Amino acid sequence: MSLDALLKPRSIAVIGASDNPKRIGGVPVDLLRRAGFQRIFPVNPKNDTIQGLPAWRDVGSLPEVPDLAIVAVSAERSLPVLEECHSKGIPAALLFASGYAETNETDGIARQAELLEFVARTGMRVAGPNAMGNANFTDQIFTSFGQSFQPGHPAGQTALVTQSGNMCATLYRMARRAGVAFSHVINTGNEADVDLADYLDWLAGDNSTQAALCYIEELRDGAKFLDAARRFREAGKLLAVFKVGASKKGAEAARSHTAALAGDNAAYDAAFASAGVARASELSTLADLAYLHRFGAKIAGSNCAILSISGAAGAILADALELHGACVPTLPDEVQAGLAGQIPGHSMVSNPIDMTGNTVNSNDFVSECIRLALSPEDIDVLLLYTPGAFLADARAQVDKAAAESGKAIIVIDTFAMADQEDLARHGIACFEDFDRAARAIAAYGAWKEATLSPAGAMPAGARWPEIASGRAALSETEAKEALAAFDLPVVTDALVQMRDDVCEAAGHIGFPLVAKLVSEEVAHKTEHGLIRLNIASADAALEAFDSMMEKAQLMGVAIEGVTFEPMLQGGVEILAGVTRDPVFGWMLTVGLGGVWTELMKDVRHSLLPVDETAVEAMLRGLRGFGLLDGYRGAPRADVAAAAKAIAALCRAVEAGGERLREVEVNPLLVLPEGQGALAVDALVLLNAGQQEVAKEPA
Repeated sequence: MSLDALLKPRSIAVIGASDNPKRIGGVPVDLLRRAGFQRIFPVNPKNDTIQGLPAWRDVGSLPEVPDLAIVAVSAERSLPVLEECHSKGIPAALLFASGYAETNETDGIARQAELLEFVARTGMRVAGPNAMGNANFTDQIFTSFGQSFQPGHPAGQTALVTQSGNMCATLYRMARRAGVAFSHVINTGNEADVDLADYLDWLAGDNSTQAALCYIEELRDGAKFLDAARRFREAGKLLAVFKVGASKKGAEAARSHTAALAGDNAAYDAAFASAGVARASELSTLADLAYLHRFGAKIAGSNCAILSISGAAGAILADALELHGACVPTLPDEVQAGLAGQIPGHSMVSNPIDMTGNTVNSNDFVSECIRLALSPEDIDVLLLYTPGAFLADARAQVDKAAAESGKAIIVIDTFAMADQEDLARHGIACFEDFDRAARAIAAYGAWKEATLSPAGAMPAGARWPEIASGRAALSETEAKEALAAFDLPVVTDALVQMRDDVCEAAGHIGFPLVAKLVSEEVAHKTEHGLIRLNIASADAALEAFDSMMEKAQLMGVAIEGVTFEPMLQGGVEILAGVTRDPVFGWMLTVGLGGVWTELMKDVRHSLLPVDETAVEAMLRGLRGFGLLDGYRGAPRADVAAAAKAIAALCRAVEAGGERLREVEVNPLLVLPEGQGALAVDALVLLNAGQQEVAKEPA
């Protein structure tokens, strides 16, 4: 159902309206009156008039059916009022009252459950409860009790949607100071019915909105949010979010505030990346992203050239940009030669480019320096540090360069003397702080570069085996067999259940060997001494078999047998695992494997589906990628084969569906280039059953 009645109502009843324009029930009446909104129906049984408008004693006596009811009464009285609204035929309501699930108390939780039952029974759309309301600047419709949003504030093309009333007002003021004007400002409240994703879905189709900023504490329906985010992407609109709860304490605070799951921070990162959402690491960056979006047509990415009158400032900018994920590439030799011919004296021209203080004597060369700095194909943005009077003196040349260039020019004016709006009219962005500029450029450039990868093809006939109910895990042998059906290469092994078969199996595999106990009750074997490496003889194989069988008996676990595998030499061990996030669903994690997993914590995440190209990009994004790329003369690993194997793992997980809880290959041994990759060990945990599975501590 459209949210027009909530966000673009043609007539509004204010129930619990107050004659005092400073009270919660009086603020929306005052704002609407001053905005020139005509069809306002205050409801108050004690007053004949409210702020000069006729008042009605109850909802039933209203002269027409309004589009929207603003319910400004206590939580205890709200549900009976909603019943009156439904009887009148009002399609939507906005609840200001607190005292619902956000209290984490029995009465409040029960009250919100009753509200949900009302919504399900009536089909009425209800915003809130515990909501501050909304402001539609495009149409000058104000349904909020927040006094930050005033008639006459300029309308823009950016929407603000927050899950906190205070942050709504804070971000609004912060963004206005950054030169951002708004189409809509929305506070979602508890989201008992209408949630943040519903608002975003509506805004994606709103012609007056080209960008949306979100303050998010939690998402109840990750898939719904991602659908709305992809609508933004398809429309070419910016969706930027600040997600609280990146730290453990922040997540705890968010949960206590919203009475809902905050979710895993890594999963949110992966989800935002998959849907083309820009994630801001600071509140101020949200506003700056909206500001940069005004110049977005000229920003293709975050590869930056720096042109500065100060070598020190250039170095500071370069550090800040690379710290936040942007790139400052070395300029080609021919460009450096051209710059050296333009700039008087001996200066740095590789990037950053030091124009030196000679600009005081003459700035005739500035426009040519800008042209040269932007000439390489891989440069997306020019940052120009010319503060105060230096910028004023060179302004004509900067304006000329901006008009002629198809790339963005961003001025850094630490003297705070520039007229930002005048610069904007000439297509030039301006920041007053190095770090703030760097954060915004890195985040906006990454958003521009982001792509959504399609799922890979499923092998014909691939399927999971039948799994008996009540099981908590597959054995390693079963896990590798199941994954191999989806074209995941696995190491050759031989399962031995009887001592008399050990020597034959070992001879068939060939020495040296690895021996592992196979039991679905022991997920990770290292800490229990149930893996033996470098077995070089039949006697050693027999001793390993006997030792493992004895340990398993002492542990009291059911066993399937002992596997013998070849002791593979060379290669790089990596980890690939898929877990189910409660908000967004399946999430892939890749990182350095084996003994490095817990020590280095060098991992990358992505939501499923992914293809080989996306997986390879994740691997190349690891800090330790050099180990795969021939570090210190070692042979390069077969990264393409690793990506293909991990993509197969992901397809297997998607095919397994709800029966799976977690699937991990650790290690996936990546052999030298051209030799492939092999799953050495595999773990499959199931949703069914309560059986305890021994796992190594995380």
